[in-house]
Amino acid sequence: MRFRAALQSLLVLPAHASFERENRSKPTAARWRQGFAALLLALAPVSASAQVGRIFVSAEAYAGLARVVHVGKIVELEQIEYEKPLTGIQKFGKPYRLVFEVSETIRGDKVERLELVLALQSTHFLEYMRDHSAEIMLVAGPNRLDSSPRAEIGIEEQGKRLDGERYQFRLLTPVKVPESDGGDSIASQLNKIYDSCRMFTNELEIVEGREAILKRVRAFAKKHTKMLSAVTLVVPNEFGALCGTPNAYSGIMFPVCPETKTTITALKDDPGLILRRIKSRDEDYDRSLLLAEADEALAAFPNEGSK
Repeated sequence: MRFRAALQSLLVLPAHASFERENRSKPTAARWRQGFAALLLALAPVSASAQVGRIFVSAEAYAGLARVVHVGKIVELEQIEYEKPLTGIQKFGKPYRLVFEVSETIRGDKVERLELVLALQSTHFLEYMRDHSAEIMLVAGPNRLDSSPRAEIGIEEQGKRLDGERYQFRLLTPVKVPESDGGDSIASQLNKIYDSCRMFTNELEIVEGREAILKRVRAFAKKHTKMLSAVTLVVPNEFGALCGTPNAYSGIMFPVCPETKTTITALKDDPGLILRRIKSRDEDYDRSLLLAEADEALAAFPNEGSK
């Protein structure tokens, strides 16, 4: 079972069918080497800290792959009895009613309050954000986005049943950590899993904090009004670490759009766009990895002149 789980963990599998088709290209040799390493780790005795990878999501991908994007706060969260049938994946969690007070709508229908029913396996992070009135960017849609933290499974939105929907609650400003914190408080954990409110951009830069993130998301949502598919680029761990914690391997998820194609084409022409910013343990390997990944990523884009 650990072997199968490790193999599946190398792929980011969204619910959106077109996204799946875009990401079924033939794996590169570099990706197979990374996969083999992950499988060896999976076959080793289970430890307290599982060796898994991280697919970071660019700020533009949060906008481009979403059905709705709202900014606001969680004001209510309570477990409820839910009598209607649930899908298999919804049954992994318990039904909770969550009310989100909206201060800004970036994508989707404008609302003042968004009432959701979610299938939650754990609630301590959401409860902390509710209790401390943390400002959140709520990203929802059929695509599976960030896995750290994982997107929550939807059941209902505004009283309407929505199977296959996922809801990501992105912290916009780091929460205050108690002075006596030893690194294991909920506040510390929140800041860590949200990368201290940092995100990669479509230009392989990093934005940090509320204003920078929302500026990117607003601009991209305004320019690209339809939901897009995604492409993922595996990068050296040292580069992923500039944004957050990569662990076993790193990748960045981008929306399939002209801006992303320009960035990946530039990276193929000059891997130094990444390599000059990190201290690589094996530069020749990382260079070959980036070239192979750039080729694979570019294969996800429509041919010039195609409809």
